[in-house]
Amino acid sequence: MPAYNAEATLQASVDSVQQQAYAEWELLLIVDMNSQDGTLEMAHAMAEQEPRIRLIKNLSRGGCVFNRNQGLREARGDFICLLDSDDLWHPRKLEKQIIHVTETGADLACTGYGWMSCDGQPLPTVVLPPERITHGDLLLENHIGCLTIMLRRARFPNLEFIEFLHEDYILWLRLLRETEAHGLRENLATYRLARHSRSGNKFHAAAKRWAILRRFEKLPLPRALWCFGHYAFGALKKRTA
Repeated sequence: MPAYNAEATLQASVDSVQQQAYAEWELLLIVDMNSQDGTLEMAHAMAEQEPRIRLIKNLSRGGCVFNRNQGLREARGDFICLLDSDDLWHPRKLEKQIIHVTETGADLACTGYGWMSCDGQPLPTVVLPPERITHGDLLLENHIGCLTIMLRRARFPNLEFIEFLHEDYILWLRLLRETEAHGLRENLATYRLARHSRSGNKFHAAAKRWAILRRFEKLPLPRALWCFGHYAFGALKKRTA
């Protein structure tokens, strides 16, 4: 869990981890070196009170991608999950997902999630993934919510995000060249809409999506146009729903 100026939301996000029915977890709480509010003090207090929280601080630089990668390098569990410092897990998220990956043998899995407003009010939108997600499926639509991911660490020992918008999408595409993702069609997490998110500028986000299809996935122009058209139609549908 990377945390940057997260004083207003950090407690609720950490609480949602501590309230998990599945108790065998370790939370790597990574405080950004540029954070200017009381995030670090809050994180210190949390780590002192909860032995399953490991505080990571005073890194050489900041940024969400850098901090996430630091967490990936230091993770010690059999499975890796991600949660931002303004999002929430439902109490049985880990329990149900561990059962799911055990039954399916999945190396990469995700669940459904709902939305809430920036001030924490529930919204009607719920995103449920397909039961199976291939690389081809993901090219058309990103069904994998970062806050719902569960990765088998032994299967992916060299996980790393790159510094680019939609860095999670880029990583999922790379991993799905090797395997399929398994989706648990239950709403087990809540994503907070941020006032000033990195992907808030839709034209900028669309340009980066095009760059992913052409530069990172190296799709030929006709297929890239087909995938981008599918993405653009889906984005327009969401905005007009």
